[in-house]
Amino acid sequence: MADDKIQFAVSMTPCEMVGASGEGSAQNFISASEAYGAGGGSGEVTGIDIISGAGAGDGYADGAKYYHNALQVAEDTAAATIATYDLGEMDATNGIEFLYIKHSGFEGAASGAKSTTANTADLLSVIAAFTTNQYVTIARLKAGEAIVLPIRSKATVSSSSIVVDGTKILVCSTDGTALDGTIGTQGTIAAEFLAVGA
Repeated sequence: MADDKIQFAVSMTPCEMVGASGEGSAQNFISASEAYGAGGGSGEVTGIDIISGAGAGDGYADGAKYYHNALQVAEDTAAATIATYDLGEMDATNGIEFLYIKHSGFEGAASGAKSTTANTADLLSVIAAFTTNQYVTIARLKAGEAIVLPIRSKATVSSSSIVVDGTKILVCSTDGTALDGTIGTQGTIAAEFLAVGA
């Protein structure tokens, strides 16, 4: 029954560098005067169903995290072979209404586990793929970074939007130095995620 909810919060602080310290080359940052200071928000997504015995499509299984093994591949390649890199689908029947994705800082492993091998070199690219070779990169996350997408309704939009019926969310390991969506330099990434629908 869809009577569960997820609470969430985000925050950000624009910072500007004010110079190096007298102790050496360390940089000093303050809240940016050109911007308006810190910002953020919080809320909740209601009317969802957090199910028992979930798994690969949900990001959790009986109280434990179920990691998605994000393969080491360029964004263009992921969008050309959507089914291989699919994390979840937005559709009019069973679509995701709340999505959380985090770069765990580790390589992926089999059966929803994460490796003990760290991967802080590569980025976790998060992509909305509409059809083969038609996609938008939503985020490129460094180790420890996360995003939240409170979508709140099943996909019903019929043109290019993240909530188009059939849009798939893809994740892949990309280059953390070039920051350009090309193939990662170290390996896979264990993507921590939570995908919940009604």
